[in-house]
Amino acid sequence: MRKPSGRHRGTNKTLSFASVILLGINGIIGSGIFLLPGTLYQEAGLGSVSAIVLAGLSTTLIALSYAMLASKIDDDGGAWVYSNRAFGAFVGFQTGWFGWFLGVITIAAELAAFLTALGGLIPVVKQRSVYISVALVIIAALIAINLIGPNILTFIDNISSALKIIILIAVIAAGGYFISTHGLHVSQPQAVSSDFRTAFSTAFYMFTGFSFLPVAANKMKNPEKTLPRALMVVMLIVIAFYGMAQMTTIVILSTNLTAETLPVAAAFAAVVGTIGKTVVILGMLISILGVAVAVSFDTPIEMASLATEKTLLPAVFGRTNKSGAPFVAIWLTIGIAALLVVSGSYLFLVNLIVFSAFLQYITTILAWFKLRHDPTLPAGIHLPMAPLLMGFALLLIGYLMTSATWLTWLIAVIVALIGSVIYATDTRRRGE
Repeated sequence: MRKPSGRHRGTNKTLSFASVILLGINGIIGSGIFLLPGTLYQEAGLGSVSAIVLAGLSTTLIALSYAMLASKIDDDGGAWVYSNRAFGAFVGFQTGWFGWFLGVITIAAELAAFLTALGGLIPVVKQRSVYISVALVIIAALIAINLIGPNILTFIDNISSALKIIILIAVIAAGGYFISTHGLHVSQPQAVSSDFRTAFSTAFYMFTGFSFLPVAANKMKNPEKTLPRALMVVMLIVIAFYGMAQMTTIVILSTNLTAETLPVAAAFAAVVGTIGKTVVILGMLISILGVAVAVSFDTPIEMASLATEKTLLPAVFGRTNKSGAPFVAIWLTIGIAALLVVSGSYLFLVNLIVFSAFLQYITTILAWFKLRHDPTLPAGIHLPMAPLLMGFALLLIGYLMTSATWLTWLIAVIVALIGSVIYATDTRRRGE
């Protein structure tokens, strides 16, 4: 998953349709497809492919609500901007607050994914003490990069973007070769939990990066026409990639898939040998680290922007150092991510991300219902049966949220309460 990048802000409409497609694909594909196939297979068996496809199609519905609002409201920020316009400052603040928290969890999840992949290459990393030590070293490096300046960010981002797509294509091709030589045989795991709802909810993590495109709408040519078409094309391409990758791991690894922590690498190794696993893991490490670095850069900037440009957060969160880096936001963002990565498992962080994303989806869809006939806004994009589709999306999200654990709900409540305290005590907003 990728958050919208502050590096793409601006008012010049310079992105062609092809560029939008590539950015969208890059924004969505993250660590989930490399680490979650075994979990999804354990939860839903052969139905895990359907869970991925349905999650992708459902996310497309949600993405269209973002697209419709982006065509009416020409401002950076995405969900919190729409909520602020529709429901006022407090709801806008809470939406932005959870958006920042979503970035924090994403950093932690990507670092947990990186350490999991590293453990497949260097087994000693699986030891708890080594795991924590390596995590803290990486956290320190992220803080240093952010405080000094992200001069290498673009290079890392470009390399990681290319690698994750190349890896998926290579694994899918290996699956095609395996089927041509061994035939198509698929098996249902004996210990499958038959919890399709949980698999369906978990699969949403793979698609949450879609929100990048609507936020970047003001960089597109003719966004009213480009954005909906781009969203549909991007989502269909990613759904196809994910579905084929999941099926490939099932076909190659069969019931052994449930025991694999690095299923994509294991599937590739089963076809091309041990060296193939090493190559894939190295590619995964660079790709996942690239996402972590990018999100660790974007999230503090978004927080500082909420404090300085939008005045939704107290001014202290926008303070910068001599290099212009928002040091308070950096320390807070990466510090909390450090606590999460050493205390929570990757799967728990994934579920927490999905839940936080659902909260943003709900406020965005409700904002669309509130603003769709607002006479002070442009007409924007009109889609056939939009109210029915958006209503269905709300019901679906509500249904999936019932699968969240009590701990996930508790964390969400705590985050909301902390946000409420910050909002209530912000003297700038009260004019004191």
